[in-house]
Amino acid sequence: MSPLLVIVVAIAAALGVGSVMYGIVARNREEAAAPDARVTYRTLADVREQLRRRFEPTGTPVWIAQQTPNRLAADLASADLQLRPYEFRILQVISAIVFAVIGYARFNVNLAVPVLAVLGYVLPTIYLRNRRGHRLRMFEAGLPRAMELIANSMKAGQSVAQALGAVTENAAPPVSDEFRLAQREIELGASVESALSNMVKRIGSTDLRLMVMVITIQHAVGGDLPAILTTLADTMRQRAEMREEIMAATAQSRASSLIITLLPVIAAAFLYFVVPDYFRPMFINPVGWVILGLAAGLLAAGNVIIRRITAIA
Repeated sequence: MSPLLVIVVAIAAALGVGSVMYGIVARNREEAAAPDARVTYRTLADVREQLRRRFEPTGTPVWIAQQTPNRLAADLASADLQLRPYEFRILQVISAIVFAVIGYARFNVNLAVPVLAVLGYVLPTIYLRNRRGHRLRMFEAGLPRAMELIANSMKAGQSVAQALGAVTENAAPPVSDEFRLAQREIELGASVESALSNMVKRIGSTDLRLMVMVITIQHAVGGDLPAILTTLADTMRQRAEMREEIMAATAQSRASSLIITLLPVIAAAFLYFVVPDYFRPMFINPVGWVILGLAAGLLAAGNVIIRRITAIA
């Protein structure tokens, strides 16, 4: 295979992956830019389809999604990526092939080819986890205000199901998006507890699970739910402020841990890809293997020690 053909194939595959990701991002931006229009013109069939895509694993080839599909489906739903698990697996495989072809075009048959293939396979997962974590932080930051909106609506005489409308109208995404889905699910005939439990499954938030638990217990035994929600919202705000103070106090130590761990790895990777002959003795000589293993062990030990020092029990 000529290098020119390899490069053309790599570029075509990269454009395909880029088109898929651009379509997902563009669709999410359009939905975020016009939430009112989406709710106004969405039919019940559209809502059923969206809920089905989130909760039903139908149509998934076993040969692709047999490895923990439930966990992957939960991560995709929490990150608000409209992909099924097998679609995400296909995206990972395409990314791995693209990186492997690029490595082959640059280094021919070399250790860099499988390394780049693994890197290409892992990159979509890293993006998924980062997007999920960012969305979860945004949701938990807006959850106390949502709880206060529910409490104020109930004080005005509305039920919990009716109070969800105040959250969808006044809260910011992603809180409004998730509560809107729960409200639509209730309109389709689900109970309040079931809709809120499904929202917990989608988001995976501990704070939301606590709020749903409070509402469920109140429905079972009674009590002043608005007062409880208001107190819980204040507690969550205070805990968030304390967490931010702790993160600010330990920021320097955590940054040092990250820099000390990544700097040798990045420097070694740079030398290997830019000047392969200079770094090759580390891989073909047993002494080099010992040195690399010792360096990796020392880096891991130092990282663990710094994390234990900065950890807050």
